[in-house]
Order: sequence, then C-alpha cells, then structure tokens
Amino acid sequence: MGTLWKIALRNTIRHGRRTIITAVVMMVGISIFIFFDSMLAGLDRMAVDNMANYTTSSLKIRTPAYVQDIEATPLDKGLPHPEGTLAAVAAQGLEGAPRILFVARVSNYTDEIPVLADAVDPSADARVFKLAQAVTKGSWLSRAAPHSIVLGVELARELKVGVGDTVLISAQTVNDVTNADEYTVAGLVSAPVPDVNRAGLFMPLDDARVLLDAPAGSSGLVTEVDVALPRAASLPAAIAQGNAVATRLRAALPSERVDPIGSLAESYLALRNAKASYSLIPIIIVLIISAVGIVNTILMSVYSRIREIGVLRAYGMTAGDIRLLFTLEGLALGLAGSCLGVAFGAFLDFLLIARGIDMSAFSSGSLPVSGILRGEWNPTTMLIGFTFGMVVSVLAARIPARRAGRLEPTQALRFQ
Repeated sequence: MGTLWKIALRNTIRHGRRTIITAVVMMVGISIFIFFDSMLAGLDRMAVDNMANYTTSSLKIRTPAYVQDIEATPLDKGLPHPEGTLAAVAAQGLEGAPRILFVARVSNYTDEIPVLADAVDPSADARVFKLAQAVTKGSWLSRAAPHSIVLGVELARELKVGVGDTVLISAQTVNDVTNADEYTVAGLVSAPVPDVNRAGLFMPLDDARVLLDAPAGSSGLVTEVDVALPRAASLPAAIAQGNAVATRLRAALPSERVDPIGSLAESYLALRNAKASYSLIPIIIVLIISAVGIVNTILMSVYSRIREIGVLRAYGMTAGDIRLLFTLEGLALGLAGSCLGVAFGAFLDFLLIARGIDMSAFSSGSLPVSGILRGEWNPTTMLIGFTFGMVVSVLAARIPARRAGRLEPTQALRFQ
C-alpha cells in the first residue's frame, strides 16, 4: 500500500495542471456550500433575533383564550393576575414587561390609518426590547411625559407628522364604545423590522388604560407579558433555551400559555426551511461538475499512461493493484480539493462573521431581515463538505480505475 501511495502522489503531482483545475473546482463547490450554509444560518439568526428584540420578545405569556381569539385582539381575555405573572418571571431571574395590544386608528386630522398599537411600561419594556435604542428622532416613552407616543418612521412619514406634532388616536374600549384622545409624538423609531417602521405605535400603559376605559394599577389590564432571555451562542441553542425556560414557567403558571421563540418564529422558520432545499441546487451542480472533473482527470491519466500500466503489470502488479492505484489518485485529488474547500469556506465564514452584509437594501415585505447579516460557525457543515468531497472523489475515480484494471499487460505494452 505504501508503494502504491507514493506512485499515486507522484502521478498526481506530475499532472499538475489537471490536478490544480480539478482541486480548484472542488474547492469552489465545497467552499460555496459552507459559505451559503453559514449565510442561511446567519439569516435565520438575524430574523429571529430581530423578532425577539423588537416585536415578539424571546418568550411570551398570554391566556389560552386570548391566543385562541388572537385575530380579534380581545381586551376581555387578558392576564387575570399580571403582577403574579411578572413575579413568576422574576423568580426565574428574568426580565418581564407587561403590554396591551389593541387596534387603534391614528389620525393627523386629515388622514386616518388603522394600526395595531402597543401599550408598554416604558422602563420595563426597554429592558426586554431594543426599541428605545432604535429611536432616531426625539426620545423613547417616559412616565414623566404623559400623553406621548412613539411612531414608526414610515408611519410618521405617511401621516406627515414629526416629533412634537399632535395626533388623534381612537380605539374601541373594553365597554365596546369608541374613545379618542390627542397625543404628542415624542419620538420616531427605525427598527430592523419593516412592520415596526410601517405601523408601529407605542404609548405608556397608563395612557392606554385611560383610552380603553380599562382598570389601572399593577393589576390592571395586560394582554401579555414579554420576557427577555440571555442571547445564546447559536439559533438552535436559543430555541433550546427558550423551550427549557417555557417548561419551567408553565409549571409555575399552569393556567397561562407560555410560548418560546421557537414557537413564535415557527412560521418564518417553516418558510425558510421550504426555501433552503432549492438554494442547495446550485451548490449540488457545482459539486457534480467537480466529480465529472475528477473522472476526466483520472481517465485522461489512464489513457496517457497505458504503456506505464503495462510495465507495472509486467513487474507483477495485479489488476486489483492497478485499480487501487488509480483510486488512490482520485483520493489524493479529493483530499487536496476537500482541504482547500474547507479552508477557503472557513475564510469566507470568517469574513461574513467579522464584516457581515448590510441587508437593509434587500429588506422587503414583513420579513425581519433588515440590518447587518453575520454568518455563524458550523463545524458540522465543514465536516459534511469535507466528507462529501472525499466520497465523491473515490466514487468518481472508480470508473477509470476499473478501466485501467481491465487492460491486459501485452496490449498495454504494444499500445502506441
């Protein structure tokens, strides 16, 4: 075996141009596979992180009845004891923020736009979400500034209002009557989530309860409690972390529904998984091309070395030895291409993680994919790419190796 390896390596080096071309094709295929996997994983992580930081939070607590009728945003199905829910969250060492979601209409006294408004506790909400950090003009909500609101930048642009302007907000109260009041725009928020920018309206809980004719105080109307979790190292780890905390909170709050980020982002992840299979098609094509390159390289080597094969057979090598020799040449090609592919793929991963890609220009629809996309390390993908390259190389080399093994010594020596 050692002698065969030496001959195989010598022949691989001797046909340097073909070897380099085949190895480069393999390198491109494997590195693209690694890079795209990292990019797709980073895209998932960015979308889920944006959802957790700006819209859904890492974990959401509501009543089962509210979730069942969620399309109607029912105010009469809120949490019965929000102070107890917040205490259970605090007992886990986590930050929780109460909110009221309600349908409102915001008007500049000329035009009126329907929105899904969020009533928040300004200080608690800032510890769970990053909306306060996304305010680009004005300031975030404050209890010291009653009758103030924060609008998404695109909503404010559509209403032609800015910081300091007054708008009229109307909503249906808990008593099924319409109430309206004037509020001052305290700030404009520009978040990496299109829905927040297009239709975001945030106001203090106390003001919302007055507008909705709802009970005030710590036990007042709350439709949900949002919970922040520490950022995990990867998306699977974040989902596992959310599931573990949700299990503990369900035990502490048996009459309430606890949804972790894995459930809250389920629709997005299902859409992403449906598209992922199609995105791998170009990568598979490149890898197939590299396999064809290996077959071509070794087949040409067979035809250019027929007399050499005859000499080796005359020296006592069996047909099996000849087949093994050319298989080892394919293995050497695969080893070179796979190592280069993993190394170059890791380099592309490093660039994607360190520098990222600004996705703001590609943001569309309601998908929360705006911001800086950064890749994620995935050693498993690198191992898969390396193994795939090696397996393809060996399988691709079998065709010309069998042909070389079938050559008779006398015919090979007489070949011109």
